Amino acid sequence: MKKDLITLRSQTVKKIRQFFDEREYLEVHTPRLLSLPGQEPYLDPLWTIAHRPDGWTGEMALITSPEYTLKKMLGSGFDKIYDLGPCFRDHEPWDGSHDIEFLMLEWYRKHSSLSDLINETEELVRFVIQDEFTIKPFRRLTVEEAFRLYAKLELNELIGDDKAMKAKAKELGQTVGTTDTWDDLFHKIFLSLIEHRLGWNEDKTVYQPTFLYRYPASQAALAKRDPNDERYALRVELYIGDLELCNGFEELSDPIEQRTRFEEEIALRKTLGKKTWAIDESLLAALPQIGECAGNALGVDRLAMLQAKTPNIGDLMPLPIKKRLH
Repeated sequence: MKKDLITLRSQTVKKIRQFFDEREYLEVHTPRLLSLPGQEPYLDPLWTIAHRPDGWTGEMALITSPEYTLKKMLGSGFDKIYDLGPCFRDHEPWDGSHDIEFLMLEWYRKHSSLSDLINETEELVRFVIQDEFTIKPFRRLTVEEAFRLYAKLELNELIGDDKAMKAKAKELGQTVGTTDTWDDLFHKIFLSLIEHRLGWNEDKTVYQPTFLYRYPASQAALAKRDPNDERYALRVELYIGDLELCNGFEELSDPIEQRTRFEEEIALRKTLGKKTWAIDESLLAALPQIGECAGNALGVDRLAMLQAKTPNIGDLMPLPIKKRLH
């Protein structure tokens, strides 16, 4: 247990709260236990059984993110809110930048665009990690530009074309299975050729903080589509060094489209052999009241890892998951 690193993580939390408090955000503490958690196909909640005094029992899940409850609050009249607390994800690696339990910051602001969100995220990171980054501003790169720069591919010519995507993936030396979808191949190319180069300069000696934004719509189930090209969605991630720090959206507020996307995610979970559950109807009911809004989810432990210059999230925790099992 490293006292100096745990202290640093605590100071990071204090700075985050100072940043949002000075901008008149309201801190809220949303439930960590829900009966209808997030639907993301590649995230798995931790499930438990709740017992009521009258004898009723039912399944409930520890949240992978506070997103659903925060959006319900936005729909009921809140404008600028943030939640800073623990989240839980099963089937995650137990080392490096992952732990089954981690500290998540999630914030939302109405009347805000993706561009506003990107700017505010940079301001937050600079506020917390002072004097660390000399690059101003952080690099902004679309997914389309990243594929052209690092994989020599024109993504516009490949979106929605499974046959062309398979051919290009093979040309790039990727393993292409008979069941691989377009999105599977997108991820293989992205992970092997692009992601590890985003947060560094060319020779990987200096951080190059990079906002990667405007993802294919199939990669952003909770984000608005780009009004200029509906094949893309208004999603952003921030990369610094080897770490992906956050995942943000200009939020989708159309309940009809959101229902369709949830149904697609449920179908994919079934295809993957994963547990499924009902759509959260109260979330869909809240969406029309959200209006123009942007939100972001940021890994607090990873932000502290940058400051500590450690590759292991467990160094910042009193008891990482590996040390909790007996």
